[in-house]
Amino acid sequence: MNRTLKRVLGLTGSVMLGLAGAVTFASAAQAHHPDVTGTPTCLPDGSWQVEWAVVEGDWHNKPADLEAWIDTVESDSDAEITGAFTLGTTFGDKVKLPDPELDEAPITATQVLDAGVESVSLKVATKWSNERTDPGEPVTVEKPDTGCQPDPEPETPEPALTHHSDCFGITVTVSNGNPEALSTFTISTGSGEDIVVTPEVDEPYTESFFVEDVEAGLTVTVVVDDGEPTVIEWEGLPTCPTIESTVTCEGLEVTVTVPENGTETTFTFAAGEGDPIVVTVAPGATETVFIPGIGTELEISYEADAGKFYETGTLYWAKPVECDEESPAPSETPSAQPQLPTTGSSLTIMISSAAALIVAAAAIFLIMRRRRTAQDW
Repeated sequence: MNRTLKRVLGLTGSVMLGLAGAVTFASAAQAHHPDVTGTPTCLPDGSWQVEWAVVEGDWHNKPADLEAWIDTVESDSDAEITGAFTLGTTFGDKVKLPDPELDEAPITATQVLDAGVESVSLKVATKWSNERTDPGEPVTVEKPDTGCQPDPEPETPEPALTHHSDCFGITVTVSNGNPEALSTFTISTGSGEDIVVTPEVDEPYTESFFVEDVEAGLTVTVVVDDGEPTVIEWEGLPTCPTIESTVTCEGLEVTVTVPENGTETTFTFAAGEGDPIVVTVAPGATETVFIPGIGTELEISYEADAGKFYETGTLYWAKPVECDEESPAPSETPSAQPQLPTTGSSLTIMISSAAALIVAAAAIFLIMRRRRTAQDW
């Protein structure tokens, strides 16, 4: 073998040996690495986030008992990372990497990016239980292809609540004005089951609650969705008209009064086949009407119309039994001719008899029967 050939072979052997060593060391270095992945998702406000997941890497002939810990965490964004690790995590924190070969789940952390950020990268350096280290390679995640547009503003509900008190209780009406955002109303009085209703647009829900105990009053509570309750107190009594009736031998005397803070009210009284008696009473005023009796009993229907409510009821007249007794005959005198007993109704006899026979059946009462209630208070 000549000298030149020996030199070529020697040089070739040296190169091969060097390459083999480089490959050996490179393979060892490449073996010790973590696996880092990132999953991007859009957020409702137009921003986006990445869920980072880290586990031990896997390679050929990896020792089963080899363990790894995070050494440092770096990102090309200063956006906060929260979860199992952060941008400030170091080896001293002893954040161990899971081993997928042992079915251990990845450790995860979340990084939220502004809408204007198009990509983000993360680099996780590790230390291993065999003293090897890995500086990590940046893993880049792109913003989702959709562009992460913000969600449209939610529709705003348009609930409405109206209520009014009358002489009988409280009437509540609830409704919705936005078909894309219907509110739910919960109506309660503190007794019985609550009323829960979600009315459609143009389909208001109305409920009347009647006073059972005037002294106790009435309270209705309405809650719209999860909002603050609206408490409604019954205020009908001070404004209600009153009726006072007195039974006489001749008929029924009725006195109607409207409080000063009430509403002008028209009263109509009808009995038998005669024309009805109509009287209009202004706030703060009192009027008296007389309804002649017919026979021995009479049923009198009435209506009270105050515009905001319309009520009906019935009054009764029964002729007192004392009214059927004949008046006594006057005493005879020598100078006068005998006379038949007086059966007429002279003014003197009527006045004296009235004091003894009239039965005062005065009763002030609230109009407690309803035929219909106007919806517009």
